Amino acid sequence: MIEEDAIDYIRRFSIGVVGSRIMLELLWRIGVGRVKYVGDFITPNDVMRDVSLNLNDANDYDVVTSMGDTDVFSYLYPGDYGEFKRQLKGVDVIVAHKYVRDAAKVAEEFGVPFIPDFITTFLPDGVSYFEVVPPKVRFDPISYTILCSIQAYEVLKILTGFDDPIIAPKALIVEPTARGYVREIELNLRQKL
Repeated sequence: MIEEDAIDYIRRFSIGVVGSRIMLELLWRIGVGRVKYVGDFITPNDVMRDVSLNLNDANDYDVVTSMGDTDVFSYLYPGDYGEFKRQLKGVDVIVAHKYVRDAAKVAEEFGVPFIPDFITTFLPDGVSYFEVVPPKVRFDPISYTILCSIQAYEVLKILTGFDDPIIAPKALIVEPTARGYVREIELNLRQKL
C-alpha cells in the first residue's frame, strides 16, 4: 500500500500529457500536482487569446480546467516544434498518445522519462524511443481504457518509487485475448545504417 507521505509527495510533480484526456483524468485522480495537457481541439479560451482563430471553430470538447488540487494547463497542439516544447517546459514525465515522435524528442531534450502510446518507459539514459520499432497498438474503447489505466500506474511508480516501472526495451501491449489482458514483449531495435 502506498504511504500517505508518498501520496502528498506526488502533488509536487508536473506531468505532460499529449492527446489523451483519459490520462489527464487518471493523473488528476491519483493527485498529481500539475498536468500540462496538449490537445487537438480549438477551445473558447484559444479563440479569446488568438484573434486569428474563428470563434465558430471553438468547441467545448477539449476544455479542461483545474480540478481539485491538480492545476491543469490546456494547450492546443501548435504544429510548431519550438512552441510544443515550450508548452511542455517544466514537466517531470511526458505521456503521449498523439504526436508521439515530437513528444519523444522533447522528453529526450528535457531529460525526462517518456511513456508513448504503449506500455513502457523510455528513460533519459536508456534505450531511446527512436531506437525501437513501436508495436501495433489497439485503440478500441476497452483496450484503450486498460492501456491508460496501466500507464497511469506506471507514472505513479515513477513518481513514488513504490515499484519499478516497465523500462524499454521491455514493454506490455494490451491484448484482450491474453491472460490479464496484457502481454509482455521485447521491443525490436531498429537496424542501424
